[in-house]
Amino acid sequence: MEKQAEIELRPEDRGDDYDAIVVGSGYGGSVAACRMSTARIRVCLLEKGRRWKAEDFPTDSWKIMSAVRYENQNLGLRFGPEDALFQLHEQNDSLAAVACGLGGGSLINAGVMLPTPIRARRNLKWPKEWERDWDVCESSAAAMLRIQSSSVKFPIAKVMGEIAEAEFEANIESSVKLSVNFDVEEPPSNPPRPEQINSCFACGNCLAGCPYNAKNSTDKNYLISAIQ
Repeated sequence: MEKQAEIELRPEDRGDDYDAIVVGSGYGGSVAACRMSTARIRVCLLEKGRRWKAEDFPTDSWKIMSAVRYENQNLGLRFGPEDALFQLHEQNDSLAAVACGLGGGSLINAGVMLPTPIRARRNLKWPKEWERDWDVCESSAAAMLRIQSSSVKFPIAKVMGEIAEAEFEANIESSVKLSVNFDVEEPPSNPPRPEQINSCFACGNCLAGCPYNAKNSTDKNYLISAIQ
C-alpha cells in the first residue's frame, strides 16, 4: 500500500493565506477538504483532537473511562482530558456525544455503510440535480472507504437482516457493508504500521477505535488524498 502522507501542522502553514477553512475532520469535514483540495483550493483543516494510532485506542473498560471527557454547561462541571477520544457535552435537556480525534466520528463508529433508501431519494426537497449524480457519488464514497461485506457471520446478523429488509427494502447480503478491511493481504505488524491496513479480527472493538488498523476511517483515505 502506498505510504501515507504525514499529517502535521507545518510552521509555514500558520498564516492566514487560505481559500477555505474546514472545522472538523469527520465524514463531512474530510470529504469537504478532499474535494476542495482536488479543485486546487487551499484548505486549512481544524481538528480539536489528536491523531490516534491503532495501539492508542482503549481496549478495556478502565481505558475507555480514561478516554472520556464530560462537560455540563449548566453546572460548570468539567472532567477528563481535553483531548479525550469520547466527548460528552450536556446542557439543559440536551446531551451531545462526539468523537475527538483526526477522523472524527469515523474513529468510533461501526463503519456500517448503507445505500440511500429509494423513498429518501424521492424526497422533493432534494435538488433535482442530485438525482443525476447520486449513484456516482455513492460509488465514489464506497471506493474511497473500501466498503466490503463482512466475512464473519455474527449471531446478530439475523436481526440486522430483518431490519434491512423492513427499513431499506433490500437484502442484508446486498445492503449492509462496512468500511472495514476483511482481505488478508499480509501478516500484521505489532504494533501496526500507520500505512498498513490490516484484516479485521472480529474483536468487536469498533466503537472504541480499531486496535488492529482494519477500519477505513477518514484519516486513512479522504484526509490523505487531500494532503497529497
